[in-house]
Amino acid sequence: MRHFNKESLDYQFIDKFEAGIALTGSDVKSLRLQPPHFASAKVDFLGGRPYLVNLDIPAYQYSQNQTQDTTHSRALLLTEKEIAKLISWRHQKYMIIPIAIFFKDKWAKVELGVGRKMKKYEKRAKIKQREFERGV
Repeated sequence: MRHFNKESLDYQFIDKFEAGIALTGSDVKSLRLQPPHFASAKVDFLGGRPYLVNLDIPAYQYSQNQTQDTTHSRALLLTEKEIAKLISWRHQKYMIIPIAIFFKDKWAKVELGVGRKMKKYEKRAKIKQREFERGV
């Protein structure tokens, strides 16, 4: 089951990555039951390591520690080569946002998109092209 970020439709991506996420047990159980909230979620670099920031995973209702913060930063599991590539794109003013969260076998994964936010006229042109292709 994939949970998609609807805000990612406003971006034009030049590359996509698949990364693992360091989650707690209650986070994983919660993801299996309900979708996360992607509002303003992005990837930031803290100390040279990538972290998923502002991803709101609702608290698991049967969890013992009910006082947990649902939007804390979560570490991303990437190779050093992928991290270096992401850092270089970040220096070029590209945004790195989560596109989808899904389970691959038993592991929670996140699909990351590297790109820029589309301008309003680009969005309108995209919609116009899509409608034109449907009509033909």
